Amino acid sequence: MSEKELTGYPSIDKPHYKYYRKMPIREINRNQTIYDLVFSSNRDYMDTVALEYMGVNWTYNKLKNKTDQTADAFAKEGLRMGDVVLIGVSNCFEAVVSLLALNKLGIVSKWFDIRSSQKDIFNYANDSKCKFLISFDVLIPKLQHILEETTIEKVLIISPVDSLPQYIQIVYNLKRRKEKKYYSLPSDTRYVKFKDFVKCGSRNSELQCVPFDKERPSIMIQSSGTTGKPKIIVHSDYSAVACVRSLAHCDTPVEPGKILLNLLPPWIAYALGEAILYLLALGTKVVLSPTFEPEELLKYIGRFTVAFAAPFHYRYLYDHIDELSEEQKQNLYKVEGFVSGGDKMTVEENAKFEMAFRTVLMNGYGCNEGWGALTNNPAKHNRYGTVGIPKYGETVIVYDDELGMELPYGVVGEVCVLAETTFLYYEGRPEETRLVKRMHADGNVWLHTGDLGVIDEDGFLTLQGRARRVIVRRGFKISAYTIEDKICELPMVKECVAVEVVDQGEEHVPMAFVRLKHGIAPDDKIKESIVAKCTSELKEYEVPKYIRFVEQLPYTENNKYDFRVLEELGNKYVVDHKVV
Repeated sequence: MSEKELTGYPSIDKPHYKYYRKMPIREINRNQTIYDLVFSSNRDYMDTVALEYMGVNWTYNKLKNKTDQTADAFAKEGLRMGDVVLIGVSNCFEAVVSLLALNKLGIVSKWFDIRSSQKDIFNYANDSKCKFLISFDVLIPKLQHILEETTIEKVLIISPVDSLPQYIQIVYNLKRRKEKKYYSLPSDTRYVKFKDFVKCGSRNSELQCVPFDKERPSIMIQSSGTTGKPKIIVHSDYSAVACVRSLAHCDTPVEPGKILLNLLPPWIAYALGEAILYLLALGTKVVLSPTFEPEELLKYIGRFTVAFAAPFHYRYLYDHIDELSEEQKQNLYKVEGFVSGGDKMTVEENAKFEMAFRTVLMNGYGCNEGWGALTNNPAKHNRYGTVGIPKYGETVIVYDDELGMELPYGVVGEVCVLAETTFLYYEGRPEETRLVKRMHADGNVWLHTGDLGVIDEDGFLTLQGRARRVIVRRGFKISAYTIEDKICELPMVKECVAVEVVDQGEEHVPMAFVRLKHGIAPDDKIKESIVAKCTSELKEYEVPKYIRFVEQLPYTENNKYDFRVLEELGNKYVVDHKVV
């Protein structure tokens, strides 16, 4: 579409459609269950490898057999459609089996971070009246303190090596005993080993998958809570399958025969939706990393063609690339693409990472409410600094809430999405659901992300910060991203996060936390350079009043910048230094 033909509004022009594949990798029927999505899509490829975990491979055929046997075991225990099973595990074969087996029966899987507190696990179980819990053995100490006070009747315990060869299990358990991290099964009869429980199911079960229901709850996941109180997000089969259908049109190098590394935990939509279900539905081999530490990416070099990870993984790889052997470097250069999401990446970072890795690094954007990815950068048209274009068949706009209207190209507003991947509701929070899922004047229900952004005339979205992170100074609204991006342009700066702090003279002002590059020590001269840069290139009210150098920036458990911690540190800094 030429510039003359543009109306000025992305929802009408849809300029991004030129970047999709002409034909999807696979045709996906959106009206099917997650169980059918995985196995119907691969009915002619059941002998190909579906999963790799710690060097062990499972074919789609083995995955289906284990899934069907596990579903039969759950059915024999009396679990039925609509029941909720709580799941606290990391990446492993059993995580994928549990997801698919429960889905086959119409049972809701409720996923939580294995680092959750006892109180949180207690609430997760009782809020949904969960009778079953699938858990890693590392949680046994926490569970023993709360089990009596929950609705849980049976706990299925998984060791991370249960499905691996016996020699690996022996070595692993010896190591854990030495480190005093070995967890024995309690004598309480409510605790059962998952692998023993599955043996009660029939390998030749004739159980059929439940009928598809667009509105039936299927999966529950946590919001990260980085900008508010954490919530439980309820999704349907429809949102999960629709996500795969849309992504099948993007040009990410994901297709049968490829090997995809998943460095993400299964309790977030980015992992369950994109890094597991999307890949399995398209017939790829998914390599499940048991941990998510940044150094894991280095360990897998040479064993994948595409990786799904977060920016902090790629920062680590970049910082340690000189430690790779020549063989590892050659394997790195064979990687066909890196996919990034979950946090921001600067233009400078994206460019230098691609140059160092010699392959495309596609930064995307999404949220758990939208089942992971809402936008993604095209592999062949990667645009640094942006988070890409909307998924196929979906619409992303920037919106003015006061005017109640879509904003044109180049204007900052709240990012809103019209997508089939939108969640059903927040568990037990109808009012908050209505605040996020809102009907616009066009009669459609839009997902309000709470993020600020701007869309260019090619349909690429650039984020401008969280709406709740907006800094208001003397009545002017400031995007934290504006400050951060400008400071990060300085050659000595590695990272920067700007937050709002309370100020005696102006009520609220911006403060910048700055991390310098390795080997550079902070001094007055560097601080003066930052102030001079901001003063000359930002509006007067955008210049941060306070600058603090830090060796590390705090991250949340979901590997995002922890803005709340920084705000607390900033306010304490202002009080301690009594600056007016």
